[in-house]
Amino acid sequence: MRRDQNLGTTVLLPVYFEEPSTENLRLLRRSIESIRDQRFPGAYETLIVDDGSPVPIASLSSRIGSPSLVQEVRFVRAGRNGGLVHALNRGLACSHHPFIARLDADDKWLPGKIEKQFEQFLQDPDLTISATGMTLVTPAGKPLETHVRPGDWGGILNFFVEVGCPFPHGSVLARRDIYQLLGGYSHDPRTAHCEDYALWGIWLRFFKPAMVEEALYDYTVHARSVSALNGVQQQSGSTLVRETFCAVDAVNTVPGALQALAKAVGVTMLQAGILAYRMWRYRLTVWMPRGALEALALLMPDRDVAPAVSSDHRAITWEQVLAQPPSNGALREVAVRAA
Repeated sequence: MRRDQNLGTTVLLPVYFEEPSTENLRLLRRSIESIRDQRFPGAYETLIVDDGSPVPIASLSSRIGSPSLVQEVRFVRAGRNGGLVHALNRGLACSHHPFIARLDADDKWLPGKIEKQFEQFLQDPDLTISATGMTLVTPAGKPLETHVRPGDWGGILNFFVEVGCPFPHGSVLARRDIYQLLGGYSHDPRTAHCEDYALWGIWLRFFKPAMVEEALYDYTVHARSVSALNGVQQQSGSTLVRETFCAVDAVNTVPGALQALAKAVGVTMLQAGILAYRMWRYRLTVWMPRGALEALALLMPDRDVAPAVSSDHRAITWEQVLAQPPSNGALREVAVRAA
Protein backbone atom coordinates (compact mmCIF):
# COMPACT_ATOMS: atom_id res chain seq x y z
CA MET A 1 0.00 0.00 0.00
CA ARG A 2 1.36 3.42 -0.92
CA ARG A 3 2.19 5.94 1.80
CA ASP A 4 -0.21 8.86 1.87
CA GLN A 5 -0.27 11.56 4.54
CA ASN A 6 -3.93 12.22 3.73
CA LEU A 7 -4.55 8.79 5.27
CA GLY A 8 -3.13 9.65 8.68
CA THR A 9 -4.82 7.87 11.59
CA THR A 10 -5.44 8.63 15.24
CA VAL A 11 -6.12 5.50 17.27
CA LEU A 12 -8.38 6.43 20.19
CA LEU A 13 -7.75 4.31 23.24
CA PRO A 14 -9.84 5.46 26.23
CA VAL A 15 -8.55 4.14 29.55
CA TYR A 16 -9.81 4.23 33.12
CA PHE A 17 -8.05 2.11 35.73
CA GLU A 18 -9.47 2.10 39.23
CA GLU A 19 -6.15 0.55 40.09
CA PRO A 20 -3.12 -0.12 37.87
CA SER A 21 -3.00 -3.87 38.37
CA THR A 22 -0.45 -6.04 36.63
CA GLU A 23 -3.25 -7.58 34.55
CA ASN A 24 -4.64 -4.21 33.45
CA LEU A 25 -1.21 -3.08 32.35
CA ARG A 26 -0.51 -6.36 30.56
CA LEU A 27 -3.69 -6.05 28.51
CA LEU A 28 -2.99 -2.39 27.73
CA ARG A 29 0.51 -3.32 26.55
CA ARG A 30 -1.00 -6.01 24.33
CA SER A 31 -3.39 -3.44 22.82
CA ILE A 32 -0.60 -0.97 22.05
CA GLU A 33 1.59 -3.69 20.56
CA SER A 34 -1.25 -4.73 18.25
CA ILE A 35 -1.48 -1.14 17.00
CA ARG A 36 2.28 -0.89 16.45
CA ASP A 37 2.25 -4.10 14.42
CA GLN A 38 -0.21 -2.72 11.83
CA ARG A 39 0.85 -1.37 8.43
CA PHE A 40 -0.60 2.12 8.28
CA PRO A 41 -0.67 3.85 4.87
CA GLY A 42 0.22 7.23 6.43
CA ALA A 43 1.25 8.76 9.71
CA TYR A 44 -0.48 7.48 12.85
CA GLU A 45 -0.66 8.16 16.55
CA THR A 46 -1.87 6.12 19.48
CA LEU A 47 -3.82 8.51 21.69
CA ILE A 48 -4.52 7.23 25.20
CA VAL A 49 -7.32 9.25 26.78
CA ASP A 50 -6.95 8.82 30.53
CA ASP A 51 -10.44 9.34 31.91
CA GLY A 52 -9.32 10.61 35.32
CA SER A 53 -7.75 7.41 36.65
CA PRO A 54 -6.66 7.81 40.30
CA VAL A 55 -3.09 7.07 39.19
CA PRO A 56 -2.32 8.91 35.91
CA ILE A 57 -1.76 6.41 33.11
CA ALA A 58 1.18 8.41 31.76
CA SER A 59 3.02 7.94 35.06
CA LEU A 60 2.87 4.17 34.52
CA SER A 61 4.65 4.21 31.17
CA SER A 62 7.65 2.25 32.48
CA ARG A 63 5.28 -0.55 33.54
CA ILE A 64 3.28 -0.47 30.31
CA GLY A 65 6.10 -1.43 28.00
CA SER A 66 9.53 -0.71 26.63
CA PRO A 67 10.59 2.90 25.99
CA SER A 68 10.43 2.27 22.24
CA LEU A 69 6.80 1.14 22.56
CA VAL A 70 5.60 3.88 24.91
CA GLN A 71 7.37 6.75 23.16
CA GLU A 72 4.94 6.33 20.26
CA VAL A 73 1.97 6.95 22.59
CA ARG A 74 0.45 10.37 23.28
CA PHE A 75 -1.40 10.81 26.58
CA VAL A 76 -4.34 13.12 27.24
CA ARG A 77 -5.76 13.21 30.76
CA ALA A 78 -9.14 14.38 32.05
CA GLY A 79 -9.21 16.07 35.43
CA ARG A 80 -11.92 13.71 36.65
CA ASN A 81 -13.65 10.53 35.58
CA GLY A 82 -16.40 11.61 33.16
CA GLY A 83 -17.27 8.28 31.53
CA LEU A 84 -16.64 6.72 28.16
CA VAL A 85 -18.58 9.24 26.04
CA HIS A 86 -16.63 12.15 27.53
CA ALA A 87 -13.36 10.31 26.95
CA LEU A 88 -14.19 9.48 23.33
CA ASN A 89 -15.28 13.01 22.48
CA ARG A 90 -12.20 14.43 24.18
CA GLY A 91 -10.09 12.11 22.06
CA LEU A 92 -11.87 13.21 18.87
CA ALA A 93 -11.19 16.85 19.77
CA CYS A 94 -7.52 16.16 20.44
CA SER A 95 -6.84 13.92 17.44
CA HIS A 96 -4.31 15.01 14.83
CA HIS A 97 -5.31 12.96 11.78
CA PRO A 98 -8.21 12.69 9.29
CA PHE A 99 -9.06 9.07 10.18
CA ILE A 100 -10.14 7.76 13.58
CA ALA A 101 -9.66 4.16 14.69
CA ARG A 102 -10.98 2.76 17.96
CA LEU A 103 -9.58 0.24 20.38
CA ASP A 104 -10.20 -0.54 24.05
CA ALA A 105 -7.50 -1.08 26.64
CA ASP A 106 -8.15 -4.82 26.97
CA ASP A 107 -8.68 -5.67 23.30
CA LYS A 108 -6.33 -6.12 20.36
CA TRP A 109 -6.16 -6.01 16.58
CA LEU A 110 -4.91 -8.84 14.40
CA PRO A 111 -2.22 -8.31 11.74
CA GLY A 112 -3.47 -6.79 8.50
CA LYS A 113 -6.59 -5.16 9.97
CA ILE A 114 -5.82 -1.53 9.20
CA GLU A 115 -4.30 -2.30 5.83
CA LYS A 116 -7.40 -4.15 4.63
CA GLN A 117 -9.71 -1.39 5.81
CA PHE A 118 -7.71 1.32 4.05
CA GLU A 119 -7.84 -0.72 0.86
CA GLN A 120 -11.61 -0.25 1.02
CA PHE A 121 -11.28 3.52 1.47
CA LEU A 122 -8.83 3.78 -1.42
CA GLN A 123 -11.19 1.87 -3.69
CA ASP A 124 -14.29 3.88 -2.77
CA PRO A 125 -14.02 7.65 -2.15
CA ASP A 126 -17.64 7.74 -0.93
CA LEU A 127 -16.91 5.33 1.92
CA THR A 128 -17.01 6.90 5.39
CA ILE A 129 -16.71 4.02 7.88
CA SER A 130 -15.34 0.49 7.91
CA ALA A 131 -15.32 -2.26 10.52
CA THR A 132 -14.26 -5.91 10.74
CA GLY A 133 -15.42 -9.15 12.24
CA MET A 134 -14.35 -10.10 15.75
CA THR A 135 -13.43 -13.02 17.96
CA LEU A 136 -14.59 -13.08 21.57
CA VAL A 137 -11.68 -14.13 23.78
CA THR A 138 -10.93 -14.63 27.48
CA PRO A 139 -8.46 -12.24 29.19
CA ALA A 140 -5.85 -14.95 28.62
CA GLY A 141 -6.58 -14.81 24.88
CA LYS A 142 -8.48 -18.10 24.54
CA PRO A 143 -11.00 -17.89 21.65
CA LEU A 144 -14.65 -18.32 22.62
CA GLU A 145 -16.63 -17.56 19.45
CA THR A 146 -16.22 -15.63 16.21
CA HIS A 147 -18.62 -13.16 14.61
CA VAL A 148 -18.29 -12.07 10.98
CA ARG A 149 -21.05 -9.77 9.75
CA PRO A 150 -22.26 -8.86 6.24
CA GLY A 151 -19.90 -6.54 4.38
CA ASP A 152 -22.22 -4.98 1.81
CA TRP A 153 -24.23 -1.78 2.39
CA GLY A 154 -27.62 -3.47 2.39
CA GLY A 155 -26.39 -6.27 4.64
CA ILE A 156 -25.09 -3.78 7.19
CA LEU A 157 -28.40 -1.89 7.25
CA ASN A 158 -30.36 -5.13 7.63
CA PHE A 159 -28.11 -6.26 10.48
CA PHE A 160 -28.74 -2.95 12.24
CA VAL A 161 -32.47 -3.56 12.20
CA GLU A 162 -32.66 -7.32 12.66
CA VAL A 163 -29.81 -7.94 15.12
CA GLY A 164 -28.26 -4.79 16.57
CA CYS A 165 -25.04 -2.81 16.43
CA PRO A 166 -23.37 -3.76 13.12
CA PHE A 167 -19.86 -2.59 13.98
CA PRO A 168 -17.69 -4.10 16.71
CA HIS A 169 -16.66 -0.76 18.22
CA GLY A 170 -12.99 -1.58 18.62
CA SER A 171 -12.74 -2.53 14.95
CA VAL A 172 -14.02 0.77 13.52
CA LEU A 173 -12.00 2.98 11.18
CA ALA A 174 -13.85 6.11 10.08
CA ARG A 175 -13.50 9.62 8.72
CA ARG A 176 -12.90 12.22 11.42
CA ASP A 177 -14.81 14.91 9.50
CA ILE A 178 -18.00 12.82 9.66
CA TYR A 179 -17.53 12.27 13.38
CA GLN A 180 -17.25 16.05 13.74
CA LEU A 181 -20.21 16.75 11.46
CA LEU A 182 -22.43 14.49 13.58
CA GLY A 183 -21.20 16.02 16.83
CA GLY A 184 -19.38 12.95 18.13
CA TYR A 185 -20.90 10.53 20.61
CA SER A 186 -24.20 11.50 22.20
CA HIS A 187 -24.57 12.33 25.89
CA ASP A 188 -28.30 11.52 25.73
CA PRO A 189 -29.02 9.51 28.90
CA ARG A 190 -31.60 7.46 27.01
CA THR A 191 -28.81 5.82 24.99
CA ALA A 192 -26.25 5.48 27.78
CA HIS A 193 -24.01 2.41 27.40
CA CYS A 194 -24.89 2.04 23.70
CA GLU A 195 -23.32 5.32 22.54
CA ASP A 196 -21.75 3.66 19.51
CA TYR A 197 -25.03 2.13 18.31
CA ALA A 198 -26.77 5.50 18.76
CA LEU A 199 -24.12 7.26 16.68
CA TRP A 200 -24.29 4.67 13.90
CA GLY A 201 -28.07 5.09 13.89
CA ILE A 202 -27.56 8.62 12.54
CA TRP A 203 -24.41 7.89 10.54
CA LEU A 204 -25.99 5.11 8.47
CA ARG A 205 -28.97 7.25 7.51
CA PHE A 206 -26.73 9.52 5.44
CA PHE A 207 -23.35 7.88 4.79
CA LYS A 208 -21.95 4.77 3.17
CA PRO A 209 -20.44 1.97 5.31
CA ALA A 210 -18.43 -1.18 4.61
CA MET A 211 -17.18 -4.22 6.48
CA VAL A 212 -14.13 -6.43 6.09
CA GLU A 213 -15.62 -9.90 6.32
CA GLU A 214 -12.81 -11.31 8.44
CA ALA A 215 -12.31 -11.57 12.21
CA LEU A 216 -9.44 -9.10 12.64
CA TYR A 217 -10.26 -7.90 16.15
CA ASP A 218 -10.14 -9.72 19.50
CA TYR A 219 -12.76 -8.55 22.00
CA THR A 220 -12.00 -9.54 25.59
CA VAL A 221 -14.97 -10.83 27.56
CA HIS A 222 -14.87 -10.38 31.33
CA ALA A 223 -17.24 -9.94 34.25
CA ARG A 224 -16.82 -6.16 34.42
CA SER A 225 -17.71 -5.39 30.81
CA VAL A 226 -20.26 -2.67 30.08
CA SER A 227 -22.77 -5.28 28.91
CA ALA A 228 -22.39 -7.27 32.11
CA LEU A 229 -22.68 -4.28 34.46
CA ASN A 230 -25.31 -2.21 32.61
CA GLY A 231 -27.19 -4.76 30.56
CA VAL A 232 -30.74 -3.53 31.30
CA GLN A 233 -30.00 0.13 30.50
CA GLN A 234 -28.01 -0.85 27.42
CA GLN A 235 -30.88 -2.97 26.12
CA SER A 236 -33.39 -0.15 26.70
CA GLY A 237 -31.23 2.33 24.79
CA SER A 238 -30.60 -0.13 21.97
CA THR A 239 -34.32 -0.72 21.56
CA LEU A 240 -34.94 3.03 21.25
CA VAL A 241 -32.18 3.39 18.63
CA ARG A 242 -33.47 0.45 16.61
CA GLU A 243 -37.09 1.65 16.68
CA THR A 244 -36.06 5.13 15.54
CA PHE A 245 -34.00 3.67 12.70
CA CYS A 246 -36.82 1.38 11.60
CA ALA A 247 -39.28 4.27 11.58
CA VAL A 248 -37.40 6.03 8.77
CA ASP A 249 -37.14 2.81 6.68
CA ALA A 250 -33.44 3.38 6.06
CA VAL A 251 -32.87 -0.20 4.91
CA ASN A 252 -35.07 0.19 1.83
CA THR A 253 -34.38 3.82 0.98
CA VAL A 254 -30.92 5.12 1.91
CA PRO A 255 -28.58 3.65 -0.75
CA GLY A 256 -30.84 4.43 -3.69
CA ALA A 257 -31.92 7.83 -2.37
CA LEU A 258 -28.33 8.98 -1.74
CA GLN A 259 -27.33 7.92 -5.24
CA ALA A 260 -30.34 9.74 -6.72
CA LEU A 261 -29.62 12.91 -4.73
CA ALA A 262 -25.98 12.90 -5.78
CA LYS A 263 -27.00 12.56 -9.44
CA ALA A 264 -29.67 15.26 -9.24
CA VAL A 265 -27.36 17.83 -7.66
CA GLY A 266 -24.19 16.79 -9.48
CA VAL A 267 -22.08 15.97 -6.43
CA THR A 268 -20.45 12.88 -4.97
CA MET A 269 -22.49 10.54 -2.80
CA LEU A 270 -20.42 11.64 0.19
CA GLN A 271 -21.33 15.28 -0.49
CA ALA A 272 -24.97 14.29 -0.97
CA GLY A 273 -24.90 12.76 2.51
CA ILE A 274 -23.44 15.91 4.02
CA LEU A 275 -26.04 18.02 2.23
CA ALA A 276 -28.95 15.85 3.36
CA TYR A 277 -27.70 15.58 6.93
CA ARG A 278 -27.32 19.35 7.33
CA MET A 279 -30.78 19.96 5.89
CA TRP A 280 -32.17 17.36 8.30
CA ARG A 281 -30.21 18.50 11.34
CA TYR A 282 -30.75 22.25 10.95
CA ARG A 283 -34.14 22.17 9.16
CA LEU A 284 -32.82 24.26 6.29
CA THR A 285 -34.60 25.70 3.27
CA VAL A 286 -32.28 25.23 0.29
CA TRP A 287 -32.33 26.03 -3.40
CA MET A 288 -32.06 22.63 -5.13
CA PRO A 289 -32.57 21.08 -8.55
CA ARG A 290 -36.20 20.05 -8.81
CA GLY A 291 -35.19 16.43 -9.33
CA ALA A 292 -33.69 16.29 -5.82
CA LEU A 293 -37.04 16.61 -4.07
CA GLU A 294 -38.04 12.94 -4.20
CA ALA A 295 -34.65 11.70 -2.98
CA LEU A 296 -34.66 14.14 -0.07
CA ALA A 297 -38.16 13.08 0.91
CA LEU A 298 -36.99 9.46 1.10
CA LEU A 299 -33.94 10.37 3.17
CA MET A 300 -35.93 12.55 5.57
CA PRO A 301 -39.36 11.02 6.18
CA ASP A 302 -39.28 12.62 9.64
CA ARG A 303 -39.09 16.12 8.10
CA ASP A 304 -41.62 18.10 6.08
CA VAL A 305 -39.78 18.03 2.74
CA ALA A 306 -41.68 20.15 0.24
CA PRO A 307 -41.20 23.05 -2.20
CA ALA A 308 -40.98 26.35 -0.34
CA VAL A 309 -42.40 29.61 -1.64
CA SER A 310 -40.01 31.24 -4.06
CA SER A 311 -39.83 34.39 -1.96
CA ASP A 312 -38.71 32.57 1.18
CA HIS A 313 -35.85 34.75 2.45
CA ARG A 314 -34.42 31.89 4.48
CA ALA A 315 -33.48 29.87 1.40
CA ILE A 316 -29.76 29.35 0.74
CA THR A 317 -27.99 27.52 -2.06
CA TRP A 318 -26.90 23.92 -1.77
CA GLU A 319 -23.35 25.12 -2.46
CA GLN A 320 -23.54 27.21 0.69
CA VAL A 321 -24.72 24.19 2.63
CA LEU A 322 -21.63 22.33 1.49
CA ALA A 323 -19.50 25.40 2.29
CA GLN A 324 -18.15 25.56 -1.24
CA PRO A 325 -17.92 28.52 -3.67
CA PRO A 326 -21.11 28.92 -5.76
CA SER A 327 -21.07 27.10 -9.05
CA ASN A 328 -22.11 29.04 -12.14
CA GLY A 329 -23.77 25.95 -13.54
CA ALA A 330 -25.93 25.23 -10.51
CA LEU A 331 -29.60 24.53 -11.13
CA ARG A 332 -31.66 26.53 -8.64
CA GLU A 333 -35.14 25.62 -9.69
CA VAL A 334 -36.91 25.07 -6.39
CA ALA A 335 -36.40 25.95 -2.76
CA VAL A 336 -36.80 22.76 -0.74
CA ARG A 337 -37.90 23.11 2.85
CA ALA A 338 -36.89 20.51 5.43
CA ALA A 339 -38.89 21.76 8.38
